[in-house]
Amino acid sequence: MTDKQLDLENARAYAQGEIFLLRQAGDGFDALVYNTTGFGPCPAEEFGAIDTEQLAQDTVSDRVWKNPRRFWMMDALTAAIAGEPRKLGGLMFNCLADMKMPADFDPQRDQSSMAYRPTKIHRNSAYKFLSGRPVFMLRSPDGITWVMQTFTDHVDHGLTESALPAMAERLTLPDGWTYKARTLDRDLTITTSGLANIVPDGLANMYQGCVDGVNNFDPWD
Repeated sequence: MTDKQLDLENARAYAQGEIFLLRQAGDGFDALVYNTTGFGPCPAEEFGAIDTEQLAQDTVSDRVWKNPRRFWMMDALTAAIAGEPRKLGGLMFNCLADMKMPADFDPQRDQSSMAYRPTKIHRNSAYKFLSGRPVFMLRSPDGITWVMQTFTDHVDHGLTESALPAMAERLTLPDGWTYKARTLDRDLTITTSGLANIVPDGLANMYQGCVDGVNNFDPWD
């Protein structure tokens, strides 16, 4: 972890791309997570053109996984920079996290293949969702609220920010899971120091869990 941090205002709907440099760790993978945030909104064509097999050779990685281009859903974010910026496939990226990939992770599939299975990621970050703005949430059977941090149109090509309030109609939720949209009546902050709990839905949108005191209040209630 460096002593530098990334600050982004007006983050909502900001396009970003993510590259995971994977190294074999037993039967699974450890990953360094690189994100285009901080170098301007991620250009779709240039990001889509990145050749992961060539990039694995260039970075001496066991594998490279390209997370589908997605859009931040908080209003402002701060994130510690975990390593030096790098040019990967022609675009500049910040190193924002490292993580152990889930045991059944398949680099040939997107995050919808891990839907509704929580995992953890090492990062230091602060997300701010402003009063008067909508948040989009999952509630798991154990009563944990999960707040959408990014959405993507990679799986559902018709998914836009304006469609998120009614997204429950597009999701096939497991028993005990619920989706809800709510307009905040006060600012919500989610601050992570070390480990963040995250979970994807069936459309590969990503949520952060309100656990271990990271949130200033539970926005579901």
